[in-house]
Amino acid sequence: MVDALASALEPWAALYGDHPLLATAILGAHLLALFIGGGVAIAADRALLRADGEARGRVLEELEATHPLVIRMLAVAVATGVLMAAADVATFATSWVYWTKMATFALLLLNGVAMRRAETAARGHAPTGGAAPVDGSGWPALRSAAVRSLGGWGALVLLGVLLTNG
Repeated sequence: MVDALASALEPWAALYGDHPLLATAILGAHLLALFIGGGVAIAADRALLRADGEARGRVLEELEATHPLVIRMLAVAVATGVLMAAADVATFATSWVYWTKMATFALLLLNGVAMRRAETAARGHAPTGGAAPVDGSGWPALRSAAVRSLGGWGALVLLGVLLTNG
């Protein structure tokens, strides 16, 4: 199956391999998307973890404002990541580092969903389709999601480096 997919994607692999400017542009867009999206998310996580008392309301507003940019950057990272993986399917399909990075990325996305629900609860509203949290504020769950987010972004970077150098 990997061989069939690699064969079907051979024209793309050849184009990607024969045009260093194209490959550089795609890698650059991938890294910039992760840098911008991850940087904004990490800054928001840090602000959230430091917030207390009256600052929490402001931090929640800022956190909500970050989501559209982070989501757009994740979409760019996915698109460019697919293009890079498609250029060397045989290598990536059999790489445990690649699949660990993809699993980490999926967990980061799931954590983002959990964070959005915790944000809603922290504002004092029930999450869409769910009941209000037991603690009534959602802030502990939001802080936990921020810690997981920081770890996820760090792991994603390390796995990316290992993938390119391993």
